[in-house]
Amino acid sequence: MADYIFLIGPGGAGKSTVGKILSATLGYNLIDLDDEFCEKIMNIRDYIHSYGYGSYLEKNSALLEGLLNQRSGDNILFILSSGFLSTDIRSDIVDHNRKLINIHGFSVLLMPSRHYEEALECILDRQLNRGFSLVREREKEKFSLRFREYLDIGNLKIFSMEAPESIAYKIANQLGQRSAY
Repeated sequence: MADYIFLIGPGGAGKSTVGKILSATLGYNLIDLDDEFCEKIMNIRDYIHSYGYGSYLEKNSALLEGLLNQRSGDNILFILSSGFLSTDIRSDIVDHNRKLINIHGFSVLLMPSRHYEEALECILDRQLNRGFSLVREREKEKFSLRFREYLDIGNLKIFSMEAPESIAYKIANQLGQRSAY
């Protein structure tokens, strides 16, 4: 198994919830990149409002790179930000991020469904019920821009709306089968 596992996918896909269960199951340390950004730099919404999304992507990329360099040798499950690998804003940074992840570990895409409409409804429902005052049309637009791109990334792709424990078990099982070879 890779030293680093990266959970990727849209906001509302279940990365944080599944990540906590999966890291405990695998015995991996857990680092949520959004939490790290808020702790080490500033609140993400405030940062984006002050400096723009492109600058946020740049800072977020540098943050992950720094974490990878300082934690060498640890088994870590990273929960990546929803836009970390999406080229809708700064493809230069995203290309760098994709290379970084491919070099350092194994990525797992979480998506509620392969089918756009089904995935969209699930993501919108989850995102709008998180208490972040998100706007439905903006979340729909963001997901629509990124959906096809998400389907093209991830060494392992998990499409499921099952309970987080079931999803974490599936991932752990697949990672176990992969490392047996």
